[in-house]
Amino acid sequence: MDRHAWRDVGSRPLFFPALSFTLGALCAPATLIGPLPFLVSGALLGALALALARLPGAHLAVLGALWSAGAGLACWEAGVEVPPALMSGGPAVLEGEAERVERFDGATRVRVAVARAGVPDGSLESARFRVSLSLRGTPMELLPGQRMRVEARLSPEVPPGNPGEKDFGVARRRQGVAFTGGADASRVLVLSPAPGWRSALEATRARLAVAVHAVAPSKDAAALFLTLAAGQRAELDDTWEEAFSRAGLAHVLSVSGLHVAALALMTLALLRRGLVRAGARWRKLDARRVAAPAAVPFVWAYVLFTGNQPPAVRSAVMATVVLLGLALWRRADGLNGLAAAAVVLVAWAPSSVMDLSLRLSFLAVLGLVLLSPPLREAIPLAPPNPQEPRRLRRWWGQARESVAQTLSASAAATLSGLPVVAAAFGRVSLAGLVSNIVALPLCGLLTGLAAGGAALFVVAPVLATPVLWAGAWASELLLAITRFFAAVPLAAVEVPALGGLAATLYAAGLLTWALGTGRWRLGGWLAPVAVVGTVLAPKLLPEPGLRITFLSVGQGDSVVLSSRGHHALVDGGGVPGGMDTGERFVVPFLKQAGISRLDLAVLSHPHPDHALGLASALKHVPTERLWMPAGDGDGPLSRQVVAAARDAHVEGVEAGHPSLRLGEATLEVLGPPGPLERELLEGANDRSVVLRVRHGDVTVLLPGDVEADGEAELIGQLDAVTVMKAPHHGSRTSSTEAMLAKTRPRHVVFCVGRRNRYGFPHPEVEARYRAVGSECWRTDLDGAVTVESDGKDVRLVPHLPREPSTEDARVAVGEERPHPSNDDFRGSRPPGVDRRAEEFARPR
Repeated sequence: MDRHAWRDVGSRPLFFPALSFTLGALCAPATLIGPLPFLVSGALLGALALALARLPGAHLAVLGALWSAGAGLACWEAGVEVPPALMSGGPAVLEGEAERVERFDGATRVRVAVARAGVPDGSLESARFRVSLSLRGTPMELLPGQRMRVEARLSPEVPPGNPGEKDFGVARRRQGVAFTGGADASRVLVLSPAPGWRSALEATRARLAVAVHAVAPSKDAAALFLTLAAGQRAELDDTWEEAFSRAGLAHVLSVSGLHVAALALMTLALLRRGLVRAGARWRKLDARRVAAPAAVPFVWAYVLFTGNQPPAVRSAVMATVVLLGLALWRRADGLNGLAAAAVVLVAWAPSSVMDLSLRLSFLAVLGLVLLSPPLREAIPLAPPNPQEPRRLRRWWGQARESVAQTLSASAAATLSGLPVVAAAFGRVSLAGLVSNIVALPLCGLLTGLAAGGAALFVVAPVLATPVLWAGAWASELLLAITRFFAAVPLAAVEVPALGGLAATLYAAGLLTWALGTGRWRLGGWLAPVAVVGTVLAPKLLPEPGLRITFLSVGQGDSVVLSSRGHHALVDGGGVPGGMDTGERFVVPFLKQAGISRLDLAVLSHPHPDHALGLASALKHVPTERLWMPAGDGDGPLSRQVVAAARDAHVEGVEAGHPSLRLGEATLEVLGPPGPLERELLEGANDRSVVLRVRHGDVTVLLPGDVEADGEAELIGQLDAVTVMKAPHHGSRTSSTEAMLAKTRPRHVVFCVGRRNRYGFPHPEVEARYRAVGSECWRTDLDGAVTVESDGKDVRLVPHLPREPSTEDARVAVGEERPHPSNDDFRGSRPPGVDRRAEEFARPR
């Protein structure tokens, strides 16, 4: 592969028009403006380009027209029409077409394109929006393309409530998904049959899955093979997805460009060989010109069978361009092929520009085209001599060159996608530089066995059995390779997300080094400078002496304390049978804050909304010591937290326990009381660990979930505080007048879930705090609330902008808030839908 220069990029007729079209779809303010202004401006710019066609600069009008066209298409796809009665969510009756149906572990997730909607017991109105539903109960016999009617409870999209939390709503909003929600499978009415081809396809996939499991050496091997043969990624366990990510082989888990390209090449070679051996009449023709277009239907059949995954569609478009070019005696160009794929995908589905796997796929191919050649030049290894007379030396030279080329390609793909990977995952796999060299031949073989086995199974299931057996064992070998590389020390390194400026400098550095000559190549230093600057910037910026963040984890508590490089975590939230709040909220925040180890972890009391997320977080972030309430360490939740803490020094603490120095701050234990008083307290809430944090003149009280009896035991130790976490989420049984009269907090933080079923915080409790002069903060409305202290005063910073709402007005006048069902929890999920169902909402 030849190295490109700046002029080579500019000479590609499709590259810059496709780039402009794609950037228009990417940058469009789809939630603010309709498509009409962009489409009109695009038409005007197009007319201007025609009028100025013979003048210099007319191409800029063409690029502007394409940018406007991309933005207009994106706005049109994201546009929604929601009946006024459903704007705030709640119970609804929906009628529309199922666009995507995914199942695993008894859960069903359906994306519905809604055509009519309304409230129960009301008439249905015309609508245009999409909704992502989790169905509870027995999985439905539902296929894409079927019309359905369902009674559901809708929740509007809400922005991420915590720093570091992934915003899956951006991609959903781009697709016109206005709500997520839950429904009972028994309340779904199927109105039309599925298309015949769709039913046949799903039935074939189901039979293929049974056949593969029958011959596979393990369940995991069967799941991996089915991922490649039928696009059934949901069957693969979460732990394997983590292992593939650490090993740098995550691209294997989706039907991506690698698989489609390998299939295209193998199909072309087989058809060409078959034509050569077909007889003398076919030898008169160029076999390549006939075989190339004949391979195109096989490529697209594989893409369709595996679920039309965007990276596979991208590669199929590029493969089609290459194959048709061969048929016309033309050599396909990588940049033009990539540009053509971008235009097709954006025109087909503008929201695909937000698809993470598709972004990485495009960047990887761009890196292979632009970065791989100069990286190969940088390796001090002479290319093989094709005229070498000695066969062994010639073979050795070719083997070394193959390794060098693969290493260059792997490094190019890693470097080109680094900003996106860092923003999405917070780490980059170093093991991938070597693992891809080892696994690439096996991946090519496995792709051929997967596609060939699936195709042969459709025609003759009996004849496909040996191919499926070989593919399953090849999958088992790939799992062993992945397990090895994932366990290597420093297989993956933590990388902070690059900001907009740093990412721009990084990209400019890579392109300048790859495409420039002479002194221009010195601009390549911008790339490492951008990365190093991003890593060092947080350490160089001044920090407050104490920072306390009350995380928004739904209906539960989680508090992170940091002071001069020392950190503590109090609780981690939790939803019984629901999502993992530690993995979803706590760990991403700790990574974003650069916290890789804790000085202290505290379980205030063994209830699920405090303990489950803490146990999950401690599996990822080790702690030096663990505090638990004295006398409550024998329950299952307590044992789960202790097991997760591994080598931590575990202490049961009570009032009078020695204080702990955390940087500039001091943590004092005020509760639970001693053993005699503790026996009189009936519930675990009143036996919570109560902490007072002192930082100069600033005091912060963390009282766990103590209620009236527990507060009575505390009052003798209390004085005025600066900030207080509301006990027990602001329930009526806590925050007594005696407690508030003694503490008189300037700020109070309510850790509550959005629309929680308990109605926390209760309006009379908020009014009680306001009566003593407290400013109220709520994690359901404000997101994470951060307290910054300099030892003399504090500053509170909400993660979400504070806006007045009708709910705030009701609270101000003491009106009771309705108690919605559990489906409306922020950070919760309807019962019966396990954690992995959340993956359905992620962009693929």
